[in-house]
Amino acid sequence: MRFEPFAIFRHTAPHKPSVRRLLLVWLLGSFIVTWLMVIAFTYYLSTSKIERLFDEDMLDFGQAALNILAVTTSDERLGLDAGAMQQGIEASREAIKGLPLLHRGGVLAYALWYKGEPVLSSPNLPKNFTTAQDGFSSLKTTNADWRVLNMHQGDVQVWVGANISYRRQTMNLLLINLLFPLLPAFPLLALMIWFSVSRGLSPLQAVQAEVHKRSDRNLEPIALTRVPVEIHGLVGELNLLLERLRNTLEAERRLTGDAAHEIRTPLAALRTHVQVVLRSTDPQFQAHGLQQINRSVTRITTLMEQILLLARLDSDALIEEFYPVDLSAVAESVESDLLVQAFEKRITLSLEQTPVRIIGIELWLKILLRNLIANAIRYTPAGGHVSVRIEQHEQHALISVMDDGPGITAQEQKVIFKRFYRGTAASGDGQGSGLGLPIVKRIIEVHKGTILLSQGLQGRGLGVTVSLPKRI
Repeated sequence: MRFEPFAIFRHTAPHKPSVRRLLLVWLLGSFIVTWLMVIAFTYYLSTSKIERLFDEDMLDFGQAALNILAVTTSDERLGLDAGAMQQGIEASREAIKGLPLLHRGGVLAYALWYKGEPVLSSPNLPKNFTTAQDGFSSLKTTNADWRVLNMHQGDVQVWVGANISYRRQTMNLLLINLLFPLLPAFPLLALMIWFSVSRGLSPLQAVQAEVHKRSDRNLEPIALTRVPVEIHGLVGELNLLLERLRNTLEAERRLTGDAAHEIRTPLAALRTHVQVVLRSTDPQFQAHGLQQINRSVTRITTLMEQILLLARLDSDALIEEFYPVDLSAVAESVESDLLVQAFEKRITLSLEQTPVRIIGIELWLKILLRNLIANAIRYTPAGGHVSVRIEQHEQHALISVMDDGPGITAQEQKVIFKRFYRGTAASGDGQGSGLGLPIVKRIIEVHKGTILLSQGLQGRGLGVTVSLPKRI
């Protein structure tokens, strides 16, 4: 099965929202809301302005009619005979009929009175028209609604009325002419938004194509030269993930290769011992061969367990949880397990401790202590000493394992934590797997601690000091 770390980026589930759809919905929704607000605001301003213009026309007409009738019925005119007076009123009628506003036909009604008597009125004069109050008011009739203006000047009084239906028709026509250019702008701007979003997201498609090229054989980082600034951080994190994947795969390949090489030797020895035992008829020789077979099987089993443990420690998805651990109790348990091994080599194993509790994984802390102490016992000559100390220093717990064995050289200190590396000390039994200290280092990393190598007891041997924070 091919390893494809970024398969999740290659197929988008149907129920997942896309950036393109989200941008289009928000942009088009914002545009529609803004478009409707502009139309509503334009309608409000336009109707207010048009209403004011109509009222100003009525005021102009009323004022002009008042002026004309007032002039023709002045005191000088009143001094003339009745015929001259009638001629003046007729002249006023003709002058008023010539006003431009009356050319609108039946949409305007008017009535002019002089000294309480009607002088001139329009044919379409509504009922109760002359009962309207001073100024502007509304009048409802059976045929139409009217806006009425009542004005007076001396003995002259004028009523001017405008058909509201005509006003509405005129305003609607003007608004249609005014807002019509906005109608084709909607699909045009929607198309431009769609095109802009598509063009703006094209760099993401290019990044997707680059990610699509990556596999377990090609984990090169993605170049940031043509990546938009807005997703530099995302691509940078992807590059870090690619680097971690590459390092993990390389570590797994090295571990697999090294493990195969390490297992090959005990397997070959195991096969040889089995063949020798099968061919031999000497019971004593067979017993010795079975012991050798047992040692080979034990070595293979230990090696496989440590390889599996190391793979588990290398995994980023740790299943184990951190709990309070009594480090002193852990040290006592590990020491009691290794006392037999130390006794067989006549090695003095001592433990000095103070009560220390840290937040960690108890099983792994036991493995850490076991590997350090077992490694010291293995490389310390018979009759030597191994000292273990557990103490607290501020917010850290210190674990010290020291021996008086041959120690290691400065050159070996640089490579001692490499996997499958085994020390060259002459007193070593040669049974180590070369994974003990790498496992120790990885456990320390998981617990956010540090490790320091130094001289051992009485200026000889090797000293290992581990510092672990009490809380992670």
